[in-house]
Amino acid sequence: MSFLANLFKKHAENAITSVQQFLVTLDPETATEAQIAEFSDHLTKASEELAKARADYQREEKQARDIAALYDQRLQAATILEQQVSEASDPSGKAALSASLEKLVSMLEQMKPEVDREREQAGEAKRMMEELSRFVEESAEALKQARSRLDHVKTEMRRAELEKERAEKRANTAEVLSGIKKDSGSFNVALDAMQKKADADRLKADAANERSRLLTPTSTETEDSNIAAAMTQASGKPAPQTGAVSDRLAALRK
Repeated sequence: MSFLANLFKKHAENAITSVQQFLVTLDPETATEAQIAEFSDHLTKASEELAKARADYQREEKQARDIAALYDQRLQAATILEQQVSEASDPSGKAALSASLEKLVSMLEQMKPEVDREREQAGEAKRMMEELSRFVEESAEALKQARSRLDHVKTEMRRAELEKERAEKRANTAEVLSGIKKDSGSFNVALDAMQKKADADRLKADAANERSRLLTPTSTETEDSNIAAAMTQASGKPAPQTGAVSDRLAALRK
């Protein structure tokens, strides 16, 4: 039965550990915060225990000092009585002093174990206090380091997240630029076609302008009467009538 109980207990502990590990995997930051908070609670309880241990030590130490002081005082008194007994000359006085010394020595003999016990208890209380003090100091330093590491990890996570966002933006920009570069080929082809068409239209316009210029009489042909008459005669058209109006009218009448 004891074996089965321990076996079931072990399985339960393993199950709890597995659940904790699963939760830590899902949300490590929250899990870490929870563990630090739990550790902080343990540290608070340990600090409370340290305060109690310090109070116990102070009480035990005071009791040990008080009983030790009383023991030393009685021991010194016994020494004085012993000196008085050795110096007493009166038998009755000496007997009374001897009886008092006997009582005091008996009290000292009874006190001795109590004094040793109080000293031992004070020493034990001191060791307990010192052990708890070291534990609290180490735990406080561990908690401080855990919090510092958590803050550092948070900063690293945030930096990594920002770097990831920047990398994604750079990748998106690269994809856009890649698309632009791919499309720039057809874009340049279109521009080249437009340029060629513009050049062809310009050539046609230049040719039309040249033809129009060649077909248009020049100023030399219109200003020089001899060239103009020769040009008219060369064209086969009748020359315009010249002379007096009467002669021209007579020609029309014919």
